[in-house]
Amino acid sequence: MSWNHRLIKKKNIITLVAPVAFLLACSTYTLPSESKTIVKKENLKAYNPKNFATQTEQEKKAKLKNEDQLIMKAIFLEDAHAYEQSHELYALLYQKTGKEEYLLKELNTAYLADVLSPNLEQLKSYIQNNPKNFQAQRLLLSFDLKAKKFDEAKEVAQKLTSNSTHAIDFELAANPYIFSGEYQTALNYLIEAYKKTLNEEILFKIITIKINYLKDVEGAIEDLKNHKEKQGCSEKICLQLAAIYSEQKKNDKLVAIYKALYQSTKKEIYFEKTIESYLVNKEVKSAIDYLKEIKSHEAILYSLYMEAKNYQEANLLAKQLIQKTNDPRWYAESAISLYESLGEQADKNSLSKVVDDFENAFSHGEKNPVYLNYYGYTLIDKKIDIEKGIKLIQQALELEPANSYFLDSLAWGYYQQNNCEQAYPTMKKVVEVEGLKDKEIISHWNAINNKCKKVK
Repeated sequence: MSWNHRLIKKKNIITLVAPVAFLLACSTYTLPSESKTIVKKENLKAYNPKNFATQTEQEKKAKLKNEDQLIMKAIFLEDAHAYEQSHELYALLYQKTGKEEYLLKELNTAYLADVLSPNLEQLKSYIQNNPKNFQAQRLLLSFDLKAKKFDEAKEVAQKLTSNSTHAIDFELAANPYIFSGEYQTALNYLIEAYKKTLNEEILFKIITIKINYLKDVEGAIEDLKNHKEKQGCSEKICLQLAAIYSEQKKNDKLVAIYKALYQSTKKEIYFEKTIESYLVNKEVKSAIDYLKEIKSHEAILYSLYMEAKNYQEANLLAKQLIQKTNDPRWYAESAISLYESLGEQADKNSLSKVVDDFENAFSHGEKNPVYLNYYGYTLIDKKIDIEKGIKLIQQALELEPANSYFLDSLAWGYYQQNNCEQAYPTMKKVVEVEGLKDKEIISHWNAINNKCKKVK
């Protein structure tokens, strides 16, 4: 197979792999900032005045005349995320009534609106009197984190998690330890939160701490694999595993992950990564078996047949694709795969079929310069029609004037015509660009140089 013919094989593999530009990286979760410390939003309907605890007679007398209107407006604004305006109303309601329900709402909206609340001491008193009100403790913990009072936040976190069984409380309790660099303690809280929910987002925080701060990559892998076995391989979980394996250059583990991702999402990027992983692992046959199994992407299957030098299967598939697609490209590929299958045993009858396929390709509108060069070189090298071969290669060079493959073919055509005046300088250009590394270039250069010495 000539250097020029090998361009086709190289072109096919480039076509196969080039679209893959999907870059992966390990988890990007970093230390949470104050803005990421989120207090779970309560059910606003629970703050309908009708649901409040029975008021004392004194409280009833102190009730604002327009309390119902104010609370409904505050709820509406809060639901619309207009926290600053909502907070003003809750602050007014608490100031006028002293009701604890309004205290919690004032503090919650103050946090969300990022405004200073004057009632933090009242919140601490409220928690002492209501140790089972976890929402109040979450609020105090969040305010401490925002104020960077990490020691105070840790105390609240310990009290909160000693009574609560909610995953959100253990996840929130991890934050002051993350901020202060106590990653193992933070990890313990997050693990407890994860056990209660098997939540992926919590798992990603665990993975990030293990990889980025505790340098426990293998532990992170085990966590991801265990989650995958219990909960299935979601897109995020699979991608995280793939990112770690890619970083570790464990390409052998990537195929199964990308196959699973493609099967579950049908996203082409994961199909491409599956094939790419097979090729990196030099498992071309396995890639072929996979494509035959899923019965799709026939053009890539053809490329893999050519890569595996399974030219007869490639030729059969090319002929099927001619009928299926009416794309003239497949006439050219049929010619190429047939020619490659002949080797050194090409007879006139077989070469005639190669010529017919190429002629069909160009008569049906194919203009790819690679095919022009391949056909032209075949006509020259097999001495079928050297003059026509040169013209075809010249057409290819009109489209890609600096292509060394095409120039090599042209030089060889001139050589076959005994045209040393053009063969030598043309071949010299090829050597100047490509050097003398390829066997075919060496062969052509030696032949042309020996024959055309007088022209130098």
